[in-house]
Amino acid sequence: MNFLTLIILLVSSSCGYESQNREKLVSSFEDNFGFKPPESVEKIKLKNLGIRDNQAHWMSFTHDSKVLEKIITHDKPLNVAESNNVKFGIIIEELEKNVNNPKWFDIPNKNVDRIYYKNDFLDHSFSQYYLWTDKETEMTYLYVSYID
Repeated sequence: MNFLTLIILLVSSSCGYESQNREKLVSSFEDNFGFKPPESVEKIKLKNLGIRDNQAHWMSFTHDSKVLEKIITHDKPLNVAESNNVKFGIIIEELEKNVNNPKWFDIPNKNVDRIYYKNDFLDHSFSQYYLWTDKETEMTYLYVSYID
């Protein structure tokens, strides 16, 4: 296989979408969490990326404690990694390795107390879910990935 054929195959087997337009992303928010975002969620950012059978989904939105509680209830069961926990560090390392993270996506740091997570929750060969809030930026972040 020559180089040009390889490039064509890679490009034709991947797709992506990115937006920071709240109006366009209301339906994506609802698809993720089962309800429309209230007006308190002023900003919504989204990136979807599919490469062959790998799918990744990043979302960020204005933090609202009532919205976060509703999401946690909707997405149960969720595990919790506290900032002083080994799992917390493992999740951060995993997120940092992803070269496809959008520029607006903040990896958890000292401004994050906990990460809600679950693994292998979809009917796929592999899936992961991470949700956290950055206290300084007052943004909540979601990262979901899976392999078909």
